[in-house]
Amino acid sequence: MTSGRHILLVEDESAIADLICTALEASDLRVTACAGVQPALETVELGPIALAIVDLSLPDGPPDRLIARLKAGGVPLIAISGDPAGLAALAPIPTLEKPFRIRALMDLVHTTLDGAAG
Repeated sequence: MTSGRHILLVEDESAIADLICTALEASDLRVTACAGVQPALETVELGPIALAIVDLSLPDGPPDRLIARLKAGGVPLIAISGDPAGLAALAPIPTLEKPFRIRALMDLVHTTLDGAAG
């Protein structure tokens, strides 16, 4: 069970962030939403994160430093973007191209969390 696991969501479009947060919280996951790279980096330093969902287009620049920090800490990651080339460059990280169905994201979240726990 994923009860209480902490998810970091890095998404600057508030409507998308709200939708994802609602779905994650309905699955009994704890979510910290950040609208940019810098607040997300600060959140990573605060404590354990079970999974990060990171948009590749953020107002304060590309999330390269954040992704490197998450990988170094062994944090599983899902990248989301409307840019298929940007997503392809991140392989083998799990990715979802916008627009996506929230069910597809939730399936990927649970698969990734289950894989990380095993």
